[in-house]
Amino acid sequence: MENFFNYELYLKDRIKEKPQKARMKGELYHLDTKGYPALLPGSRWVYGEVFELVDFEQDIQVLDQLEGFNQGVLNEYHREKTTVYGWNETTQSYDRPLTAYVYRYAVEHDPTFEQHRILLATGDWRHYMEKNTIKTSEKQES
Repeated sequence: MENFFNYELYLKDRIKEKPQKARMKGELYHLDTKGYPALLPGSRWVYGEVFELVDFEQDIQVLDQLEGFNQGVLNEYHREKTTVYGWNETTQSYDRPLTAYVYRYAVEHDPTFEQHRILLATGDWRHYMEKNTIKTSEKQES
């Protein structure tokens, strides 16, 4: 996600234009021992960003490495194509269907998932992280 650590490190110079807001159906969790999100199949709206890579063949390999996807059996995430809905400034709604790759968490390879997951009912990991980062920094200042 734009302005997050991995965006700055892995994506900033690999995308054609600014990421666009998008949403899709699924369930989103925060993995409290790992510090990152886990997307699973589901019926709730999950919010994120969609972007186009400058050099797909080269840049997707970098993202696959980041997400623990090696096209093998023991992936941390599985990469798959799905329909997402991009934000439309004109209509002020998520009404632009797009086909995009997403990384779904390979829960079958994580025996501690049930103990360390936090359901994000809003489907918005950015909001969760911004809210909890503020709380954490406030505690550190006290």
